[in-house]
Amino acid sequence: MPAMSLTNPHRALVLGYGSLLATVAGYVNAVAILTLAIPVGNLTATTTRLGMDTANPWLFESSLLVLILIGFLLGAAVAGATLSPTRTHAGVRHSAIMIGEASLFVLTFALTENRLSVLLAAVACGLQNGTTSSLRTMQIRTTHFTGTVTDLGLLIGRSGRHGIDKWRAAVLSATMVTFITGAIAGTLLGTRIGKAALLLPAAVCVLIAVAGLVYDRRSSAPASATVLALRGAADRDEPEHGHDSMPMYRVG
Repeated sequence: MPAMSLTNPHRALVLGYGSLLATVAGYVNAVAILTLAIPVGNLTATTTRLGMDTANPWLFESSLLVLILIGFLLGAAVAGATLSPTRTHAGVRHSAIMIGEASLFVLTFALTENRLSVLLAAVACGLQNGTTSSLRTMQIRTTHFTGTVTDLGLLIGRSGRHGIDKWRAAVLSATMVTFITGAIAGTLLGTRIGKAALLLPAAVCVLIAVAGLVYDRRSSAPASATVLALRGAADRDEPEHGHDSMPMYRVG
């Protein structure tokens, strides 16, 4: 999808948003490894393990690996379906996704059945990665970094001839660093309180949802004022008709 031109405040917002969700992803993946004995956001490792188990059964539990693949795919599909009607800003839809992700983390903590917990955690990761990959400003991968490292390497390799996009490089680098930071925090807290550590990223997702609603309301206020101004100008320019006549076009 085409990238949008951004002002410096918007660039900072995207950088902070991507970094915060990368921290969440690293944190969740570390807690999942500690408490569920398997990463839920790294599909490269998951598909490799699935291939190994196919060649040599009993190395890994194939059904669990398939659940992760299905869950992640389902989460990304839900994100795509939810955000597809939005061409400019996500607004309420984005906040709904963040609330959904938070709910999945809470359910993962609450359930005692590990298979279902793994599935729900994978859905949450797919939901998040699908959301950040749908940004018009820049696709950001927050749950895995093969593509991120590749993109960063391409930027560096092409810098001699084309220069380097410093903002894009900053976003890619920041998401990697914050993912590692999140993994450190997840390991420290997960070893102490187990699956209850997932309540922290759930709270973060709720805060992001609330912040998104506030930001959307503030951003839409000037646009609403512009629409009202245009409507008033159109009304002044219209010829007089009967009370039961309707304008040919209506804004909003």
